[in-house]
Amino acid sequence: MQKDNRFCLICKPKNRSLYYHQNEDKSVWLYCNKCNRGYSLRNYLNIAGVTPEEFLQGDLKFEDSKSNEVRAMAWPSSFITMSDPRANKGVEYVKSRGLTLDGDMYYDLEDEGIVFPYYFENQFCGAQVRFIQERIKEDGDKWKITTLPGTKLSLLFYNWNQTNFMGNVKGIIVAEGAFNAMSINQSLNKMYGGLTKNPWRAIACSGSGVSSHHLETLKELKDKGYKIICASDTDEAGGKMLVKLAEHESCTHWALVDEKGKDWNDMLKQLGHAEFAKYFISRITPV
Repeated sequence: MQKDNRFCLICKPKNRSLYYHQNEDKSVWLYCNKCNRGYSLRNYLNIAGVTPEEFLQGDLKFEDSKSNEVRAMAWPSSFITMSDPRANKGVEYVKSRGLTLDGDMYYDLEDEGIVFPYYFENQFCGAQVRFIQERIKEDGDKWKITTLPGTKLSLLFYNWNQTNFMGNVKGIIVAEGAFNAMSINQSLNKMYGGLTKNPWRAIACSGSGVSSHHLETLKELKDKGYKIICASDTDEAGGKMLVKLAEHESCTHWALVDEKGKDWNDMLKQLGHAEFAKYFISRITPV
């Protein structure tokens, strides 16, 4: 193998092409300018046909990729459609959450979880996986979600690729997580007679840590005339999300669950799609 690991071992370019990025959870992903795609470290080594020990023998002279850029990625082979018989466990889990299979989600055979993909324009740029069975970390904390290495959540939204909205969309509902966004979107689709007739689009910022990019992007939508509804959770983190959006003038309305300890998906399971849609509309309040 080459001594300098800045030279991609997959496409084997004449010039340096490989950069790295470390996520908040300390996982590392690699991006090759010539391959024009990102790799998790494990995926990169598998495709390159080298062991971790061989890789570490090279000169690790990487430079970090730019923090304000998303990168196109290859679709992981373990991500399968929900119609695949092997995804039956995932189908049952989605139904247990009161949801139908309508929406952009897949099943991860490797991690046994529901995949929520992220796109920027027409490029796949990452994913989060919600485990069907919660895991316990060494420190005792519960671990419910993992993020595909290289996914820059601060620059992406679930259920929106940041291009112009098509159809009848007049308002954007911003939830914290994908299941809450799906709960709202599916219910309102049914209320209005389908996706193309629904004037609302529910998206997620993948956690309450709304980023400066999220704030600026939502403010641009608001300035274009869209209603922006903050539909965060009712806990402390959700409160901070609402305050950020309001202080940055990035939302026009807010909507919160009125039952302590419950989120939007909890309310969907309790009410069903038809009643939940009415309930959600009733909770919308101007900022």
